[in-house]
Amino acid sequence: MKKSIAILLAVLMCLSLMLTACAAQEPAVSEEPSESASAEPSESAEASASEEAEGTRTITDHAGHEVVLPEKVERVAIGGLTPLTSVYCMFMGSSDGLVGIHPDSKNAAVNSILGEAYPGLKDLPDGWASGDEINMEELIKLDPDVVFYNADVTANYDALSAAGIPAVGFSTTLFDDYNTIDTFNAWIELLKEVMGPSDRADGIIAYGEEVQQTVADRLAEVPEEDYPNTLILSNYNESAITAGGTSFANYWITSTGGKNLGYDVGAFTGEVNMEQIYEWNPDVLFLNSFSAYTPEDLYNNTAADGHDWSGIKAVQNKRVYKIPLGMYYWFPPSSDSPLMLQWMAKQMYPELFEDLDIEQEIKDYYSEFYGLELTDEQVALILAPTPESAAAF
Repeated sequence: MKKSIAILLAVLMCLSLMLTACAAQEPAVSEEPSESASAEPSESAEASASEEAEGTRTITDHAGHEVVLPEKVERVAIGGLTPLTSVYCMFMGSSDGLVGIHPDSKNAAVNSILGEAYPGLKDLPDGWASGDEINMEELIKLDPDVVFYNADVTANYDALSAAGIPAVGFSTTLFDDYNTIDTFNAWIELLKEVMGPSDRADGIIAYGEEVQQTVADRLAEVPEEDYPNTLILSNYNESAITAGGTSFANYWITSTGGKNLGYDVGAFTGEVNMEQIYEWNPDVLFLNSFSAYTPEDLYNNTAADGHDWSGIKAVQNKRVYKIPLGMYYWFPPSSDSPLMLQWMAKQMYPELFEDLDIEQEIKDYYSEFYGLELTDEQVALILAPTPESAAAF
C-alpha cells in the first residue's frame, strides 16, 4: 500500500513539473494594449465618424472638389448653368426643393413647356443671380442647403465656399467631343449622389445610351464622302451671325452624319458673315432656337437687312431647320438631349430614319420621364418654336 502511494506521489510530482515547464514556455500576455491597437484612427475614419455624428456626407463634384452635404438635401438653388433647372425637375419629378433659380432659367420656363409642367418655377426668386455673378446677400436669404453652379466658373466656387455655402459644380466640358447626351447623363449621375438614388434616373440614362447606339448603327452604312456639308447658326439676329464651332455644334453634326463647316470658328461659337457662309455654301443649315428667325425668313429673304440667302444650297433646296425648344433649348445639354439627336438625324437623313415618328417619340418620352401627356399642339410648338421664345435667352 505504501509502495502504491509512493508511486502515485511520484507521478503527481512529474505532472506538476511538466505543467510548470509548459507554462514557462507560453508567451506572456501583456495587459497593456498593443501599439497597433492603441494607434490613432486614420483621418478618413475620423472624417467618416465625424460626418456620421453630424449627419453629413462628402461627394466629389465635376470640378473635383470634395463637398460636404447634409445627409438629406432639402433646399437647392441653381445658378448660371441654366439648362440644369429642367434636368433637376425631370430627376425629381417636380420643382419641389428648389428655393431659387437663375433669371435665364425662369425666362426659359415662361417661354417653354417647362413652365407649364412645373408652374412653381415662375414664382421662384431669381434676383440673387445675373450672368455668372452671384449676389451673396440675396442668396443667403434663401438659406439653401446647397447651390448648383457651373463648374467652369471658378469664381462662383470661391465665393460660395467663402460664405460657407456647400457648392456642387456641374460641368458642360466633361468630354472632349462635347457629347451632350453623355454630359446630360453625367448630370443625372451627380444628382443621384446629391439627392439620392432614383429608378427614374436609371431609366433616363439607359434611354440616352440606347438612342446613341441606334443612331450610330444606322449611320454606319453611310459613307463619309456622302456626308452633307452642314452648318449650325448658334445665333442670328440683326447685328450678328454666329456659327457653332468645335463644341456642341460639332457633336450634333458629326454624330448625325454631317461635316461641320464651322469647325474652325472657335471652341463654342464664332462670328461669321454672309461672305463666309456663301463660301461654305452648306447643304444643310440649322437655326438655333436662340434666334428669332425661322426657316421661312431665310426662304423669303426676310431675315436681317442686307442678308441675301437665295444663293445658298440649303435655302434653295428647303433644307433649313429650326432647332426645337422643349423643356429647354435643345442645342446645349438639356433634359431633352436624347430627343435632339433623333430629331436631327431624321432631318439629315429622312429616308434612313423614315420609320422614326419623332412626334410620337416626343410624346412617349415626355410621358415616361416627365409624367406629361402632350397634345398634338404642344408637340408642334416644341418642334416649331415661336420667334418670341428666342427673347428668353
